[in-house]
Formats: sequence, C-alpha cells, structure tokens
Amino acid sequence: MSQFADELRSLVDDLAASGTPHLWDSLVASGLPRVGIDEEKSGSGGSLDDLLVVVESLAGHGIGVPIVEASTADWILSHAGNLADGLTTVLLLDQEPETPSGTLTAELTAVPWARDAARLVLCAPGAAPLVVDLAHASVTVRPVDNIAGEPRDTVLLAGAPVTAVEGAPEYARVRERLALLWSAAVLGAAHGAYRLTRTYVSEREQFGAPLLKIPAVAGNLARMRVQLVQADAALALAREAAPDSGATEIVRITTAAAATEIARIAHQLHGAMGITEEYPLHRLTRRLWSWRDAVASERHWAESLGRRAAQAGESGVWTRITATDREG
Repeated sequence: MSQFADELRSLVDDLAASGTPHLWDSLVASGLPRVGIDEEKSGSGGSLDDLLVVVESLAGHGIGVPIVEASTADWILSHAGNLADGLTTVLLLDQEPETPSGTLTAELTAVPWARDAARLVLCAPGAAPLVVDLAHASVTVRPVDNIAGEPRDTVLLAGAPVTAVEGAPEYARVRERLALLWSAAVLGAAHGAYRLTRTYVSEREQFGAPLLKIPAVAGNLARMRVQLVQADAALALAREAAPDSGATEIVRITTAAAATEIARIAHQLHGAMGITEEYPLHRLTRRLWSWRDAVASERHWAESLGRRAAQAGESGVWTRITATDREG
C-alpha cells in the first residue's frame, strides 16, 4: 500500500463526518473517484490499493455513492485518452451486443446510477467496451432502486449511438477490478456494522451490567470478528495474487459469507433498536445485502472456483493450498 493510504483514509473520514448533503461533489473535487488513474490521463495518481482504501473507508460509514462504478468506468476510458467531466457509470454484459451502423437498441436493467450519469460504458466478453451518451434523445432512463435505496435503473436504448473504446482493458480485467472493489466495499460495511454492534452491546445495560457480559452476546460478537478476520485475509491475498489465480473468487465468496453472517448477528444483538429508521445500522446492513452479490452471486463465484479446482486436479489443488508464496 502506498504512503498516502492513511491520508486517504483520514480524508474520507473527515468528509464523511462533515455531514455535507453534496458528499459526491466533495469527493469529486478531492479527486478520490480517480485515484488509481495516472495523472497524465486526468487521474489523481496512486494505485488500485489506494482506491480500495477509499472504497472501504466510505463503505465503513454506510455511505452509498457511485465510487466503484465511476472509478472503474473512468479507468476504462483513461486507456483511450483524457477523461471528460461528469459521472460515467459501467455495466457488464453477458455477451457482445449487436450494433448495426454503430447504434444499439436494447433494454438494460440494474444500471447503477444511470439517472445521474452522463455516460455509460458497456463491457462484454470478446469485444471492446462501448460508450453510450445517456443524454441522447434515443435514451430513456426509468428509475429503480436496490434494497439500499441506491439507483439501479432500467435504461432503454432505441438506436442509441455507441462508440468503441480502443485500447481498453479486456473484459476479464474489468470484471476482476469490479470484484475487488465490491469486496472492499462489503468489507468496509461489515467493519462498520461490527463497530456499531460492539459499541451498542458494550454500552447497553441489562440487570445492571453491559450486554457484552452475557456469554451468548460475547460469543456472537466473537463470531462477527472471526468473519472479519477471514475477509480481511482474503482481500489481502487478492491484492497481491497473480491474475487468474482464483483469489478473486475466494475474496468474493468470503466477503459475501461475512456480509450475510455479520448482518444477521448485528440485527440479532441490536434487537428492536436495529430496525429503527433513526438508528444507523440499516445503512450498513442494507448495503451488505445489496453489495454481497454485486458483479455476480456468491454461488456463481463458488461454481467458478470449483471449476478451477476441478481443472487443476488433486495435485494442482494441493500445490496451491500448500504454497508458501503468493504467486504459487
């Protein structure tokens, strides 16, 4: 991790604590969505590790902003030249769309933050990414929210002009980057839910003693901590692992499992307090439920990892799990 990771974390904490109603504008003004993109391409410099710090820190405050989508879309576009102003979002497609005469007619669902974006980058296997101008007359955006209240809109394209992004990263690299960023987001929200729960059971008293003194409560809090340790380790491995090593599948499976368990225990230990609108727990747990399946579901990643293990064979799997280096 680079030297200014701690500075990034402090900057995010300060912005989150400010309570500004225009947080995204402040993040953009600070250059945070373009961390991990070279400065000569209108980025803010730094590395993917630095961007993971930003994403995890924002999520730890229960903040939902288009940091994952915007940073990934801009990273894709930066390979073709300098970046334009305004929000750009990204969507993964299962297959290459048909674009007769450089236009696209399609109904796209669950497009993140489309209502607020100026452009949409579409990524499909085996094809160059396509850019759609969301302000074009041929584009209609129908607002839809996910369980966390974040935009996951339906976009209707009626012969919308599209432009290919030449020299852009391959689909697999884009997908892996999104998976890592969403893993960091889930981990951040999980840490936030754990901190909030730990504080609650430490301060809330029953029969003259903190709830934490009850063995069942302490045991459940410990289970939350175990999930966090596992997820932290999986993300650390994925940061250092070679591409196509299986680490992406591992971190998505681990963080998704942690999200499910930590959200469940957090609400259990909070009781009725945990479901009130005024109390901040729901801002974390609703995002855990929404983000754990971003890019693909936990089952999908597990099946992918299983196929990888089957292809490697018994000796290959044994070599992998007993390797002493991160590249093994």
